[in-house]
Amino acid sequence: GAIVESGEVTIKGYAWSGGGRAVIRVDVSVDGGLTWQEAELEGEEQCPRKAWAWRIWQLKAQVP
Repeated sequence: GAIVESGEVTIKGYAWSGGGRAVIRVDVSVDGGLTWQEAELEGEEQCPRKAWAWRIWQLKAQVP
């Protein structure tokens, strides 16, 4: 929800899918949903149906 100046920014966050399901991908849009970029997931891959923790992600993106 933040407004930033044009240029490269690093966007970080965390994701959780619920129900023990693993987070396998996070997509981020910096242009209101017109285009999407896949973020990099940090840490080890989670086991399907046994994932009970948040997954940290980050993306370096060019803000128009």
